[in-house]
Amino acid sequence: MTPQAQYNASHVNKSAGNLDYYEEDYHRSIRNVESALDDTDHAHEPLRIHVERVVRQYFAMLGDEIPTDLYELILKEIEQPLLSVVLEKSRGNQTKCAQILGLNRGTLRKKLKIYGLM
Repeated sequence: MTPQAQYNASHVNKSAGNLDYYEEDYHRSIRNVESALDDTDHAHEPLRIHVERVVRQYFAMLGDEIPTDLYELILKEIEQPLLSVVLEKSRGNQTKCAQILGLNRGTLRKKLKIYGLM
C-alpha cells in the first residue's frame, strides 16, 4: 500500500512536502481509536462490536471527509496482530498457525513476510 492510501481522500491530494504532517495526523487518529478500545467497560463484547465502534468513531473523526482504502486499512490493522498472536501461541510452528487460522501454509508465509513476522 502506498503511504497515501492510508489517508482519507482530502489528504491524498496534498503535496508531498506536507506528507509528514498528514502522517502524524493519521497516526494520531489511530491512537485515538486504539485508546477507545482500551476502555475496560467493553472488554467482554464480541469483536464485531469493537470493530463497529471503531469504524463509527473513525467516521466521526473524519467529519465530512470521505476515506479511501478503508477496507485495506482495517484489514491491515487487524491482520498483523492476529498473525503475531497466533504465531506466538503456536510457538512459531507455521503449519500449526496456518491450521488455527484456516489458511494455506503458503498464504500464511506470504502474509508473515508482508508484516515482517518471519
